[in-house]
Amino acid sequence: MKDETEMSAEPQRHPHAQAAAIAAVPAVQWLDGELALPQPFVLESGASLNEAKLAWQCVGPADAPLIVVLGGISAHRRAVAQDGRGWWESQCGAGKTLDIERYRVLGIDWLGGCDASTGPKAGGAAEFPAISTGDQARALLLLLNRLGVRRVHLVVGASYGGNVAQQLAALLGDRLRHLVLLSAAHKAAQFGLALRHVQRAILDLGSDTAEALALARSLAVLGYRTAEGVEQRFGGEAPLDAHADGVVGWVEHHGRKFVRRFDADAYRCLGRSLDAHVVDPAAVRVPTTLFAVREDLTVPLSLVHEYRSRAGGPCNLVEISSNYGHDAFLKEEASVSRLFETCLIA
Repeated sequence: MKDETEMSAEPQRHPHAQAAAIAAVPAVQWLDGELALPQPFVLESGASLNEAKLAWQCVGPADAPLIVVLGGISAHRRAVAQDGRGWWESQCGAGKTLDIERYRVLGIDWLGGCDASTGPKAGGAAEFPAISTGDQARALLLLLNRLGVRRVHLVVGASYGGNVAQQLAALLGDRLRHLVLLSAAHKAAQFGLALRHVQRAILDLGSDTAEALALARSLAVLGYRTAEGVEQRFGGEAPLDAHADGVVGWVEHHGRKFVRRFDADAYRCLGRSLDAHVVDPAAVRVPTTLFAVREDLTVPLSLVHEYRSRAGGPCNLVEISSNYGHDAFLKEEASVSRLFETCLIA
């Protein structure tokens, strides 16, 4: 007959060994801060921001590899949040693909936006200067230097954040290991330019009221999706209340939700920044992975192919089809997760 130690399937660990194993797991730090930018902070337009600040959040173990995560114009510094209300919780967090127990995840609030970084203020918005994607990248580079970051493991940029990520990658050079661009190109697409022009016209006609901003955002949401996707979602049996429960209620919900944290001045500023974006792909020499959606209306596939053909370094393109269109980087969670997994180990 075997003794107890031979029959045991789980070896018994000494209490001190257990404590050492627990201590070996790096502690996740949640850091928030505001970087005071140089006084004044001179913009690419030649204008200046006085007493400007850049708000940031960095989450993860102190010495872990750093991942910069940048989203669309409505994103903010909290890709992941302690209350579970980060804008990209599907990809960022403990045990997620961008694992905050293995990596540090850094995000910012946009200059010119509506959050804690310097942006248009009530009564003074007419004087607020244009902010370029290059201005955002220079501010972010100053932050990386202030935080003592010598090498960045990954820069992930989606939509507007992808435009800023291109500029940042050109500035970082060989300090950056890998760049990931999701639904972003080196210049604004003509459809997107026209769509944002109409949105600003709505704001003009509505005197920048909350109702006008909600309507402009509702139009934007339609541009981020596809006709087929909307049809599949709402084209079945008629809802009990077509206005509240159907497609009209859906776009109006997105408009009302947006107004609760955004304002018309910030929306104008970041929309114009998107319109003015341009970068020479040849200036981005770091290894790059592009993610493109064939049905994306605002970043057509032709522009992403053009970016790849002109890229200054190794550049891989991953294409998918999705009825979510431009929003696929948020909605196609499994595809995006697989992409990140490949880039993290490449």
